[in-house]
Amino acid sequence: MIIYRLCITLQDPVYFATRELGRFYATENYLHNYALTYALGFAKSDYHDLKHIPHYEQDLKPLNKLGIYLTPAHPIDFAYVTHTYKWADLRYQVRMEQSSINLPTYGRIRELAPESYFETYLLTRKPVKIPQWIRLGKWMSKAEINIQKIPAPKIKNGIFTCTYPLNPLDVMFTNELINYDVINMPPVSLIKNITMRGDYYQISLDENSKPLINIPVNMSYRFE
Repeated sequence: MIIYRLCITLQDPVYFATRELGRFYATENYLHNYALTYALGFAKSDYHDLKHIPHYEQDLKPLNKLGIYLTPAHPIDFAYVTHTYKWADLRYQVRMEQSSINLPTYGRIRELAPESYFETYLLTRKPVKIPQWIRLGKWMSKAEINIQKIPAPKIKNGIFTCTYPLNPLDVMFTNELINYDVINMPPVSLIKNITMRGDYYQISLDENSKPLINIPVNMSYRFE
């Protein structure tokens, strides 16, 4: 297994409709692995059709046969910016209507600020092409990718801790989850500060450094 450490630096404000509190639309400070997989070009979507319905299982499941998997990204350094958002309307009365593409018509939006910095891990059986620049979020905001190939990881077995976020659907069938914290966000809530039992990679930045992170073995996109 080849493991790449990807560091993502935002160049523009990034908005995802993570939580909606009245007319306040908040973006969580984690990047979901589904969104990152599309952004890096490993999956393609026909989301921009008339129905605006995502097809995650159809788009992501073929990557399991290719041995490609991307973890959610956690923030190393981040900040928020908040904006007031309103569609122009010349009538005296403006009515809030449901949008088919999950975009607000007016309210306040909390976005991830430019220069926020995130880290994710790409696991693949074969070398893959990774773009230097990607687009993220509802506004297709620009982000830069810095790539580091991790030295061959050690595989261990037992009870271990993973402080980084994971998609629970992608690990619960191959590892025993003992305890964890939940990060509520669509389309699937993530978990972090996880204690679990099973096989895992012990990763170091280089051959002389201490272990950086424990990552479960055999993660794959699951929708059951």
